[in-house]
Amino acid sequence: MRNTATIIFLIFTHSLHGQISPFNDLQVKSDSAGSYEFIVSGHFYGNSSNITGYPVNTILGNISNINSSSSSFIMCLGDLFLDVKNDIPYYESSFFTQLKVPLFNTVGNHDISGTTYEDNFGQRTNTFLIEKDYHLIIDTELNNGDLGEEQLNLLKKAKDLANEGSIENLFVYGHRTLWVDHYEEMNGLFTDNTQSLMGNNFKTDVIPILKEIGKTTNIYWFAGSLGNAPASFFYHKDEDRNINYIATAIRGLPRDALLHVSSHNGIISFDTESLTGQDLLTLEEYNVDFWQENANITPPFNWRLVPLYIKNAVLSRYFWYGFLSFLSIILIGKLLVKKFKKA
Repeated sequence: MRNTATIIFLIFTHSLHGQISPFNDLQVKSDSAGSYEFIVSGHFYGNSSNITGYPVNTILGNISNINSSSSSFIMCLGDLFLDVKNDIPYYESSFFTQLKVPLFNTVGNHDISGTTYEDNFGQRTNTFLIEKDYHLIIDTELNNGDLGEEQLNLLKKAKDLANEGSIENLFVYGHRTLWVDHYEEMNGLFTDNTQSLMGNNFKTDVIPILKEIGKTTNIYWFAGSLGNAPASFFYHKDEDRNINYIATAIRGLPRDALLHVSSHNGIISFDTESLTGQDLLTLEEYNVDFWQENANITPPFNWRLVPLYIKNAVLSRYFWYGFLSFLSIILIGKLLVKKFKKA
């Protein structure tokens, strides 16, 4: 028999079946047959050269396609914004109000500036249940990537539900690839990702919980921090613990793509969709072998973008900070030289 705490948790979690997006106030739904689909990706601002304050062009250019899909929600895996303190009005006018699918986000480093995110969109961790799938949004920016007691307790709740047979799939959404250091075969693959400076407690505190969950429940752990990468997807299966690690992100490049996830009576499947019309592999083919073969391949330099790079540099406030600092140093140097000459 389930204990009282678990029953209360289940009632609370089931009430979140109709979870409402804090970005566009739309409600998550699934069909009456127990099936639903959703979209996962990260880095919706693209890359740092996009200083417009708007989402990346590959997302804005595909809003109609997203709206016409049968997705129950979109999960952004962090870095929804480049500059959360200043970009919210632009996102509201161009993205949030245009999107007809509920949007959720797991915070990345660019989404945090004081309490701006919380003041506008509420808490940074969350859980909700759809059918027998438990969705957990975590905050990997807190404690430099260490999952503290509160977040570990959310995983332990999932473990309790898994042990009771109440859930069939666990989806965990975070920004950082916390799991990389736990697998030797991934060494050197994610050097441009946001990582914990002194390591994290994934191996010591998280893996033991996941190992227990994986005995009865399929685990899908998503991350959205991908820097220079050969593709918009990474996939690795830990067969021993029944954990599927998936990283996916958009960078304002021809490789930009979305991951469509389908849940049908507890069976999970994936479909990769290019945002630029490119032919893509299946998700499972973007594995460690693919990355090891392609991670160090440098794409050809596009000389046509040189004027844009110059324009972005000149319009950046950091350029002028550096330029004025340089002029100040030169001026001070000249004054000192004159002073010594007179002396």
